[in-house]
Amino acid sequence: MMSAIEWAEKYRPRTLGDVVGNRKAVQDLRKWAEEWQSGIPEKRAVILYGPAGIGKTSSAHALAGDMEWEVIELNASDQRTAGVIEKIAGSAASMNTFFGGKRLIILDEADNLHGTADRGGMKAISGIIKSTLQPIILIANDIYGLTPTVRNICLEIKFGSVQSRSMVPALKKVCESEGVSCSQEAVLQIAENAGGDFRSAINDLQAAANGKKALEAEDISTAGRDVKENIFKAMQKIFKSTDCKRALESAYGLDESPEDLVHWIDENLPIQYARKDGDLEDIKTGFGYLSKADIYLGRVKKRQNYRMWRYASMLMVCGAALSKTRPYPGFIKYQQPSLWRRLGQTRSRRDMRDNIASKIGEHSFESMHYSRNNLLGFYSILLKDEASAVELTANLGLELEELMYLSGSAKVSKKLQKIYDEAQNLLETKRDRTEEQEFFKAPAPAADDKQATLHCPVNIPEKEGNASAEKPESPGPQSPERKQKTLDLGFDTPQKLPEKKRSSEMKLPENPEPAENNLFSLSEPLPEKGPIPDFAGKKSLPELEEEKPSLSPLKKMSPANKEASKQGVKQGASEKGSPAADTQGGMEDGSKKAEPKNQKTLFDF
Repeated sequence: MMSAIEWAEKYRPRTLGDVVGNRKAVQDLRKWAEEWQSGIPEKRAVILYGPAGIGKTSSAHALAGDMEWEVIELNASDQRTAGVIEKIAGSAASMNTFFGGKRLIILDEADNLHGTADRGGMKAISGIIKSTLQPIILIANDIYGLTPTVRNICLEIKFGSVQSRSMVPALKKVCESEGVSCSQEAVLQIAENAGGDFRSAINDLQAAANGKKALEAEDISTAGRDVKENIFKAMQKIFKSTDCKRALESAYGLDESPEDLVHWIDENLPIQYARKDGDLEDIKTGFGYLSKADIYLGRVKKRQNYRMWRYASMLMVCGAALSKTRPYPGFIKYQQPSLWRRLGQTRSRRDMRDNIASKIGEHSFESMHYSRNNLLGFYSILLKDEASAVELTANLGLELEELMYLSGSAKVSKKLQKIYDEAQNLLETKRDRTEEQEFFKAPAPAADDKQATLHCPVNIPEKEGNASAEKPESPGPQSPERKQKTLDLGFDTPQKLPEKKRSSEMKLPENPEPAENNLFSLSEPLPEKGPIPDFAGKKSLPELEEEKPSLSPLKKMSPANKEASKQGVKQGASEKGSPAADTQGGMEDGSKKAEPKNQKTLFDF
């Protein structure tokens, strides 16, 4: 019955003698460890680098087992900032063990110290290696993922892929330990499909033998693994062979995009196809294909149509492979694209240029792209005039380095320093004026006030006794100086509100025409000429409204009022020519109670 534990962990080598393959690398590792027994060696740390699954970490642990050293390990799952490394690895490297032995410090996946989670880790590692009293092993897949400083102070030991013939005996031994009968063809097929990854071969064997007592070649269903191609091997297949299909397959296996691969081919094409006789025909043909591939790459960037990458890859790879008219023997070192190096060297200047363009765009209300391409040179010309340069430097807020960039000066001259100092003085003067204005400005209300004040003038009538006493003295409209009281509602409003016009100030047209079929239409036409009574001059509006008779048709009238109303109507019909006299007579009896009228007044509307 098979165990639930993974076979790769179960059969991990305990000693360096159990490590499969890489005999030369294992011997160099053992020799370095033996130097620690006699003192501190020249290289206090070692770097084990190579592809994944070939036994680098297992060799480090096996070395600790052989040398009887304690192990402290930091892998990619741990936070490896400068503080953590100095706290754990630094303290372990500077102190001896309790019994006087050595302590092996293993830093796995050291080439993956990236981002904020591992900030400052590489610098801390280099500092610990220089002063360590304990052996340190760094494990990496890519040696160039480490900084040159770390590589120079460490011993580099390369682990290569495990060959298939070395895997077969180890896989058979695992089958015997698990009680599984496995044929030679099945074991060989598993080893070949692993692609040099011994850990993957053991995992494939465990998956194929799960629930079986015998394993044949027909039971192996795993296919060959996709192995990442090395860029230098791909360059060799492109420039040293004429097999277009093989070169294209190597390009597809790269962990590089076609936009990066075209820079590699562009950098190495004139070096690899250089002739002693000076013939440039092969180089010319190769660059012709590269230019066509670059057109497709430009369309990919413009249209975001990444399906065109296939055409660009075919043109650049196959074109470079087929453009040579004769073979070029010998080995010439492949160069990294110099464009990347130049971009790294000019990064600070490009950042300064973009910063200046951003300030110019903010000043001229344009985009940074437009300012960088069209306005940067114009502002450089303006800086040549010393009078306008001071104001321009102050308005843009330019630093001294940015002023040097715009003027094209390599060093700070007295003229530039004078312009910069005057611009700073101008900014200081403007700042003082702004602070002065803000000092005399009225303070704004605090935003956290719980309640503000609303002042709404509200007229509140006086007491009845005072009102009756003042009535004969003030027959006209209410005086604006009448006492008011303030209603506080919690927010600010204007102190005074515009007074509404009294109804007594309203005027009627001279000859109003009654509307037809109107609820309030008059049964009798209004008189052509006649004075309009001014009730507001006699009494106040509230008193007139109280004395005004109710003319609502819905209210019932008393029998006495009905008879008086009928008599008034008849009298009005017989005396049509003198309606003004009735009105004037009714006004003379203003102190008496209002009598039923035979004509509607202004208040009846």
